Amino acid sequence: MYIDLQKYKLPPIYKRNNRDCFLDPIRQKLIYITPEETVRQRVVSFLINELKVPANMISVEENLSHYYKDIKKRADIVIMGYNVKENASSPIAVIECKAPGVLLGEKASVQMIEYADTLLCDYAVLTDGNIMFCYKYDSLKDEYVQITELPKYSDMLFGKHENLPLEELPERLGFDELESYLDDYSDDIGVHTPAFKAVPALNLWEGLLDTRHKMPCGKYGMFELLKDYGVRLLSYGNAAGGMFCGPYRSFLISVNGSTEFISLSVSTYTKTTKPDVIKTSLNVAIDNEKTSHHALQLIIDDNLSVEDNVCKFYHHGRIAVGNIGSGKVSELRSFVSDRYPEIIYGEKFLLGTLVHDRLWRLDDPEVVKVVENLISYALIRDEYRTYVKENRK
Repeated sequence: MYIDLQKYKLPPIYKRNNRDCFLDPIRQKLIYITPEETVRQRVVSFLINELKVPANMISVEENLSHYYKDIKKRADIVIMGYNVKENASSPIAVIECKAPGVLLGEKASVQMIEYADTLLCDYAVLTDGNIMFCYKYDSLKDEYVQITELPKYSDMLFGKHENLPLEELPERLGFDELESYLDDYSDDIGVHTPAFKAVPALNLWEGLLDTRHKMPCGKYGMFELLKDYGVRLLSYGNAAGGMFCGPYRSFLISVNGSTEFISLSVSTYTKTTKPDVIKTSLNVAIDNEKTSHHALQLIIDDNLSVEDNVCKFYHHGRIAVGNIGSGKVSELRSFVSDRYPEIIYGEKFLLGTLVHDRLWRLDDPEVVKVVENLISYALIRDEYRTYVKENRK
């Protein structure tokens, strides 16, 4: 739900060491002002004035070690409820606050649920001061389900809530409509990507976002697909220090006896050397034991060939290896030759061919093959990165 917290009064402001501070009404101490702290204070004002939560039932920056001594984390806001029968209070809601502009995605949601689970809360909330996602624990499903809003305090005490109705997915754009809607996707498709490449990129992106169609589970060349996990809001960095936030189509896979998440997205892409040139990138991200990162960024402008509606997705093989710098394409080619030689195509890697004469869907065998190749190639690239790091110490 969208929420206007601007109307809720902030606490008094004082100076400390030439820096502005809030006099926190809950902690009763001066707190340096930051964007996240401002959201936190407006939420506190909202709880007290709108939801009628007693101030003495609110904890801010609550140490979870108060409940479990070995947990050294803090929840932004915890609401306590009083149990008359037990003559004791216990947490009933946890609220995770983020600064405006911070992605309220999977990472933030997992953090919120982790705190709510730890405190055995009935309610969990995630907000950036403009949007508020509210959840209620469902004991039958053993999970937190989304609700329309956080109820008033008197209703929270009795577990009242209104479930958020499930929205149907909107119909996809028609095949002949794709080009006319490119301007509406300027956050995903680069404005400088030529239309004859941008339109197939949009077709693929809409296909990845369409959860009505799923990639078949089962064994593929290099991995086993355990589950098509649908769309998740995620954020990843790349070797150049850029951040990519937004929806990704995620897959739970098993590779070499290990279970990993791998996710695909289409996004805009710029270089620091040419910040005014906005291209389109097909991204493959990997979450493994050590890092979460883009293992592959295939720039559509440079690596997609389109001829007579035949779209070929190539990659030149260039690869960055963390702080070490660039890897060697010849070495990467050797890794690919050993593990997945079918994508070697002359001096490049051919990651798949699609005929652009229809909407592409994730259960389309040709699209499945492209996704299989992208995942396999990304896995090999990460394997090569590990090799380089271990041998250049």
